[in-house]
Amino acid sequence: MRVVTVPLGIPARLSCAVAVACLLGGHSALAFIVSEPDNPSVVTNAPEPTDADLRNQLQMHSGFGATGAGGGWTFVPTVSLQEAFTDNLLDTTNNRRWDLLTILTPSIAITGDTPNAQVLFEYGPQFRLAARTPQEDSISNQLLGSGLFTIVPDEFFVDARAVAGATPANGGYGSFGAGLAPSFGSFGSPLTSLNSSGNTALSNQNLVQVNSYSISPYWLHDFGDLGTARIGYQLSESSISPAGSYIPVFFPTGHNSSSNLINEGYAQFDTGNYFGDIQYHAEADAQIGNGTGFQGNSQQYYVLNRLTYVLNREFSVFGEIGYENLTYGGTPTTRIDDAIWGFGTTWTPNPDSRITIAVRNRYGDTNVDFNGSYQLTARTQIGASYTTGVQSNLQGFQNQLNQATVTPTGQTVNSVTGAPLLVGTNGLGVQAGVFRVKAFNANVTTVLDRDQFTAWLQISESTTEAAAPVGTNFTSNVSAPPVGSTSTARSVFGNWTHQISEDLTLSSAASFSTFRTSGSSNQQSWAVSIGIQYLISQTLAATASYSFYDYLTPTRGFFVPSGQNQSYYQNLVIVGLTKQF
Repeated sequence: MRVVTVPLGIPARLSCAVAVACLLGGHSALAFIVSEPDNPSVVTNAPEPTDADLRNQLQMHSGFGATGAGGGWTFVPTVSLQEAFTDNLLDTTNNRRWDLLTILTPSIAITGDTPNAQVLFEYGPQFRLAARTPQEDSISNQLLGSGLFTIVPDEFFVDARAVAGATPANGGYGSFGAGLAPSFGSFGSPLTSLNSSGNTALSNQNLVQVNSYSISPYWLHDFGDLGTARIGYQLSESSISPAGSYIPVFFPTGHNSSSNLINEGYAQFDTGNYFGDIQYHAEADAQIGNGTGFQGNSQQYYVLNRLTYVLNREFSVFGEIGYENLTYGGTPTTRIDDAIWGFGTTWTPNPDSRITIAVRNRYGDTNVDFNGSYQLTARTQIGASYTTGVQSNLQGFQNQLNQATVTPTGQTVNSVTGAPLLVGTNGLGVQAGVFRVKAFNANVTTVLDRDQFTAWLQISESTTEAAAPVGTNFTSNVSAPPVGSTSTARSVFGNWTHQISEDLTLSSAASFSTFRTSGSSNQQSWAVSIGIQYLISQTLAATASYSFYDYLTPTRGFFVPSGQNQSYYQNLVIVGLTKQF
């Protein structure tokens, strides 16, 4: 097993271009996708890049060069210092307040490639100090990590994953970025610059801190051609806290904080080559969730049997049947006691492409399910997904994290299809309650020698099944829409990154988003961003960027400022230095 070791940290982070398989409660999201040697949380079977390819891509993503890949452990501390000017720090229509922000981000990147551990990890708290507005001083935690640890060779493993970052609290901020985007001071992957500067553009009252992690010890046994069995336990915890001054990574702080702790046990069996073109998969899953704040308790149990027949090298068909018993806390309590059934087909045109379409009855409802990634050319990948489910916000974060895999370059992707993946609220913001969710995502990415182009579309729908109990404190005063109400968010993003020279990189991004809840008018926003990075040396980079953000409503004209609660626009200029040691 081999992992590309990047001595300069994790260069490509939670890219906003990734939304292909971002599940707001997908059909198998409740089950933990077990990481194993042939499907680990750290991908190792990607095509080997040449030294020139690796250096070129790392410079486009992080602005730093790279040395040759190697095994062992690498520890890279980094410090980023940025100065920002904003002409509307408090996001207000009138009495606009300008300010100068000092942003300090110390971080540590750890990569490990040993016989017993494959690790990609980066953590960096971000300190923000406002020169004229002390109440806007804040500390936010930023974390991205994934690891697979071998306890007993070929038998017992531990899988661990974690992500943390700031995200918009309200719907209608989709153009600022669709989800968590840890920014460790580097130039960033496609649209990360827009996402991180978008968070800088938001006041504390419009931001929340989100943390999510999971750890899963499991036993894996190979019965040869008969099949493979897996039995495991997973502990997951996710939390939401108001933006402000706090240090703990995995423990929410503040009286309006909310968390969800899930204990889960699972067992799976997959047949091997003995049965030829017939493949059988069985799984059983039981999980109990304990919520605090506006996150209710939940109990979820299901069994599933899937029979697949391989028609030829490219096509297979499958049918599945099972049973689920689900209970979600809230007002009213949501209970689903129903059969699971489904049928569909999977097309695998080449080793880098996989497309599955199915009709499934899950969560008490019948829907079409689609998930696919297609390698159109050696440089261009397209993908799309349509998923449904029932969940709270924090369960959504955990489900997405369970689906994620981290590549050697630090990008999160879907562990089944290999398509890029983002953990976030899909532009809907933080809402208190239980929701029936639907999400459609599509993207296209092209990587050339000196350019990378990305475009993607995201449509999310959330219908309130249950509200939080009366008297519950809400993070940033965000409550759920009334039961039966539907919130819809639509976002489109585009990004172009160009390496002007070996030392100079340009990145530009644009986005547009709408948000609407039943009975209300559209909330719309758009944003543009352009940035440049210059390599002073192999370990020191200078950056500069300009971003413009605007809220608007169709009734007041396209370029007239408007917002969810009030109309406003903002100009943001950021300059900085990033030093790796």
